[in-house]
Amino acid sequence: MKLRLGGVPEHFNYMWHLPTTREVLRNYGIYFEWGDYAGGTGAMVQALELDELDMAIVLTEGAISAIASGKPLEIMFPFVMSPLIWGIFSKNKRQNSLPDSYSKSKFAVSRMQSGSHLMALFLAQRFNEELNDSNFIICNNLDGARNKIKSEEADYFLWEKYMTQPMVQNGEFVELGQVSAPWPAFVFVRKKSNPIPEMELWKQAVYEFTSDYLNLNKSDIIQGICKEFQLQESDAKNWLADVKYYDNNDYWKDRLMAAVIIMHSKGMISTRPSLRELTNGV
Repeated sequence: MKLRLGGVPEHFNYMWHLPTTREVLRNYGIYFEWGDYAGGTGAMVQALELDELDMAIVLTEGAISAIASGKPLEIMFPFVMSPLIWGIFSKNKRQNSLPDSYSKSKFAVSRMQSGSHLMALFLAQRFNEELNDSNFIICNNLDGARNKIKSEEADYFLWEKYMTQPMVQNGEFVELGQVSAPWPAFVFVRKKSNPIPEMELWKQAVYEFTSDYLNLNKSDIIQGICKEFQLQESDAKNWLADVKYYDNNDYWKDRLMAAVIIMHSKGMISTRPSLRELTNGV
């Protein structure tokens, strides 16, 4: 089986660049081409629709939002079971605390319906505030967000906590807080018209190589992540201690539906797709 697989260039996906991953998958007869998508969820959804990818590792809230809006996609199963920790960032020496009113703030987001956009909505709703399109500045990726914050076109942006730490440590940004949603961070997504016939084989292979990955020499993983993403060793250690990958169980389906209920209640999606609509009965 040959797959074109894509994901964000972040520490969660570091394993896809390791020879050990390819070796485990070759034992299952699986060969893959990996592509980094710095544009995140929106860019990968587009690539799936255009048949440029067979499978993508997408933020769970982004996948749910895309399917709820009518995109011809389906969730296969989770990649990262643990929740994503989003940092809330602003320009250093400009903001020292979260705003009194989110509705008067501008948020840098990679794309509408991306994770950065949806989690800004999630954050505002925690304080019973609503945001509309005028509250968002499109920035395409992390570098774009940095430029929008630096130029003060945007006041805040939300991004994965650890990937943004180098910019906090060099004084470019200040971290004002964190927000985390209680569902798996990333899921495998495919186009409905492009099924993966060896699904059970793929699930077992993912379970094996993620288990092997976490049992490898931790210091090698930490050093590799630090070098690749300019993270401090303490941050890489903390992240690795908390991350949980797919564990070959089905309880994630309950968490997926809990995410749908929460997202709908907070106005992140306008409809509540069923489990079958999300997963096509996987």
